[in-house]
Amino acid sequence: MTQKRVLITGGASGLGAALAKLYSQQGWEVCIADIQREMGEALANELSTQFGNNCMYQPLDVTSEEQWHNLALEIGKQWQGLDLLINNAGVASSGDIDQLPMKDFQWTLDVNVMGVVKGCHAFTPMLKQSKGAIVNVASMAGLLHMPSMGAYNASKAAVVALSETLYAELDPYGVHVSVLCPAFFQTNLTKTMRSTESGGIKIANRLMEKSKVQADDVALAVFNGVANKSFYILTHARERLFWRVKRIWPALYFKIVKNIGRKFHKKMTEKSA
Repeated sequence: MTQKRVLITGGASGLGAALAKLYSQQGWEVCIADIQREMGEALANELSTQFGNNCMYQPLDVTSEEQWHNLALEIGKQWQGLDLLINNAGVASSGDIDQLPMKDFQWTLDVNVMGVVKGCHAFTPMLKQSKGAIVNVASMAGLLHMPSMGAYNASKAAVVALSETLYAELDPYGVHVSVLCPAFFQTNLTKTMRSTESGGIKIANRLMEKSKVQADDVALAVFNGVANKSFYILTHARERLFWRVKRIWPALYFKIVKNIGRKFHKKMTEKSA
């Protein structure tokens, strides 16, 4: 059997590193693509030594179309194809619409949306040849839209919409598409998070710390979701139930999120008083 090949963006740390480890452990050739060269090279060497299969690091800024093009050339040269693209690289931001600087809103869209678009654009021809798969990492924020998270919510909702489009568009070519929508789990997303309120970062960190879901759990859900050809990969039971409430009983959902917005506004008002 031919060895499978996977490319993971943002693969040097957090969920990306957990995915790299799992796929390497399962005998896949793994390419870790990341802007963090030192961490990426160290992880690639560690996994190659530990599991005895090919794991390599390639530099990638997902906002650069040129770097995506060069990466596709390098993958084609070294592997002669690709079986799975995991668009995992992403950033977070928070702030009310009239408070978050437009440069931060644009940054969020450039990384989270256009980074995924450019990856799909660069590697779909290769995946058509191999009848491979794409996993786009969105978030429950792409399905459930809490207040003061406009940029992040919009970016992740766009990833869900793009994935649904490609699910149908690429099916005639034998390419399967999945979208991962996790809620909070322990990762390093807040290290680069841009927020108009320090409280926003603190809340996110607290929710991640309290979560019983680990990056390894999410990685395993991805592995199984791809194997089962699932479209939605949803990793958190409570948020999955809340999403169903939104679909079945939208009036209740909107009542809940408006109440959340009022509570957050009150807290921020009291803090600034």
